[in-house]
Amino acid sequence: MKKILVVFLTILSTLSFAEIYFWFDSSLGFSVYSELYTPEQKPVRALTDYGMQIGFDYGLQRGLRMGVNFAYLNMSIKTDLGSVDTSLICVGIAPSFAFDFLDVVSQLSGGVQYVLAGPTGSLAGFGISGTSNFQGWIYTGKLDLLWELSEQFSVGMGINVRFHDLNILTRNLSLRSLSVPISLKISYRF
Repeated sequence: MKKILVVFLTILSTLSFAEIYFWFDSSLGFSVYSELYTPEQKPVRALTDYGMQIGFDYGLQRGLRMGVNFAYLNMSIKTDLGSVDTSLICVGIAPSFAFDFLDVVSQLSGGVQYVLAGPTGSLAGFGISGTSNFQGWIYTGKLDLLWELSEQFSVGMGINVRFHDLNILTRNLSLRSLSVPISLKISYRF
């Protein structure tokens, strides 16, 4: 009982220093690795992903934070047969750690996003007729450098790593891709 009380009081005292952060970022990235599996493997010539995210982080000004985010990402996948465009609507969680580095605040985060919906345009670029819907997961890693303009407001830029693990189960199609987007970020502390 004593240990449970100590853990509870430690968590409670840490939460008294915690703050809420709201942020928005937009990103543009290019794939460094892509594989497309249909009944036979097809080469991907280029993959571009871009979009925006909003999120809330809860935690310490310098230290550990836990966040949730909502993303609207677009992907253009180019093969020898043409290109396929898709929009991904995602929700995710992302723990992060903020620390000072020289004159900027650095925030290192990792996370996972679940694709709620991924409607596509024509699948002719994959050699398949019709349209469909991607499902799956996106795994992310990110380093942001933020400049504090005031006590509450920060702007910055970041470099991301995104691993897409997407499927269209009804068409027996899988897409695995690793992209490296750069992003611009705006953050507001409550």
